[in-house]
Amino acid sequence: MKMQDGGGKEIQVILESSAGTAEAFDKYDPLSKSPRDPFESAFYKRRYYAIPIVLSDTEDWENSGSEQVFDLLSALGDNAMNSLIKTINEDLAGAQSGKSCLGLQDIVADAGTGTVGGINSSTSTFWQNQKDTTTKTFLTQTTTNIFDGVEEFSTVMDSVRKQGGKTSAIFTTYSIAGAYRTALSSQGYVELNGQKLNGIKGEEFPSFYGASLIADNDIGSGRAYFIDKNALQLRVMKNANFKKTPFVSLQSNGQLAQLSYLVAGIQLITNSRRRNGVHTNLTGI
Repeated sequence: MKMQDGGGKEIQVILESSAGTAEAFDKYDPLSKSPRDPFESAFYKRRYYAIPIVLSDTEDWENSGSEQVFDLLSALGDNAMNSLIKTINEDLAGAQSGKSCLGLQDIVADAGTGTVGGINSSTSTFWQNQKDTTTKTFLTQTTTNIFDGVEEFSTVMDSVRKQGGKTSAIFTTYSIAGAYRTALSSQGYVELNGQKLNGIKGEEFPSFYGASLIADNDIGSGRAYFIDKNALQLRVMKNANFKKTPFVSLQSNGQLAQLSYLVAGIQLITNSRRRNGVHTNLTGI
């Protein structure tokens, strides 16, 4: 889920880290008066990305007027946007390092533990995500007529549900997504179009019990992430929302050229790690 915010050096998220204790009573039974502080805060640093857009004056002159082949400046802008998104997507699917943003491997960690938002989940166990490390081949059938991969998907989804979460999307590799599609196709769990018999009708990767299945080349091998959209957010700064800075001249460097930057201020955050899960050892096709 993407959210835009105004600014601030850090993003603070208030968490409900524990529950109070209710008690049954009757008539004049004395009741507890002990106060509780069930809240904790996670803090996330903002992360910034930039890519230059540079156009020399000579290129601009040559590609103008009736001799113009295409809109070079617009094409450079499109290329910069695609390149920026590619870098950010790679970081979102990976683990944080240097000045990059947090990734799925941080928030939905293979071990379920780690420190995220300044909270150490080894001591604050409520801050651990769900995980399944069982080694399985998706298209194997340990139980007759039930694919192991489908069974493992159900197991992780149930683990998330038990923590109050609801899986909105499953991010995984093309290998695992392909195995899932093969499993459905092979068992006949697909809809055929009776009007035009051109093959199988439906999504490229059908949803799994209401959760969109999204294949991405940048997801780590063997992994499938079960994400609750209300528990994971991509926060984007309003003033750096994939915006282009004004072009400035490079003449002070002795160059006849113009320079601009495409910038993004983002961070991947969670308000409930336990409502997200990961399977780390699935073999696809």
